[in-house]
Amino acid sequence: MQHSMKVPQEMPETFNKPVGHSMPYEKNCRSQLVPEHPVQRSVENFEMHRHKLNMQMLREREGIAAPLKITMELKAVAKTGHLPFLPSSNVHRDVLMGNDEVIQFSDFLNTYEFSEFTRQPHAVVEKQLGI
Repeated sequence: MQHSMKVPQEMPETFNKPVGHSMPYEKNCRSQLVPEHPVQRSVENFEMHRHKLNMQMLREREGIAAPLKITMELKAVAKTGHLPFLPSSNVHRDVLMGNDEVIQFSDFLNTYEFSEFTRQPHAVVEKQLGI
């Protein structure tokens, strides 16, 4: 009768770098212990790929000016600030990305007005300014 192999009770000090092209090297343990499915990566990058494809088609159809203008507007919208205690709806970004007519999970669940966390405006601004 063969004896079963004993599993060590503690985690190893270091993890080895994966050999080959299976996964990129990351320093956190989770990425080395849990394999990532290719569909998961595809779902996470869907919006970015769709935006790049739309910009490429727009460039081929209308020239470089149209996607350049949209990219500049997206960067301007990203730099627009608001008071830290006010929720940001990002309506302008949604319109530029074409998400203004799409109903997503975040639109009707987990909205700011139904959250249990409310902050005092003066305390938030003082914390941000370091007062």
